[in-house]
Amino acid sequence: MKFNDNYGVYVCPHVFNQESPVFVCVRDPDGDWQFFCHDEECPENSEPHLIGVGHLTEADPSINELTTLAPNTFAERQSPEEPWLFGEIE
Repeated sequence: MKFNDNYGVYVCPHVFNQESPVFVCVRDPDGDWQFFCHDEECPENSEPHLIGVGHLTEADPSINELTTLAPNTFAERQSPEEPWLFGEIE
């Protein structure tokens, strides 16, 4: 399964500016998708950008593996070469 390239998702400024790959994906309780760098403070201390997810999947096709995330779950990885690890938001 793949994301629709035009589907809107939120990204942190580091991902938006292509300064960092995606390390964390969150599907919040409302079903919105958020993609973050590895900086743990970034989500709380930065303004998210809305983009079409195709910009992310073009650079990193493994993001399509996340289409099955249910609301209130997340995926994270230690590096772009590592597999995604999944969990629930507490």
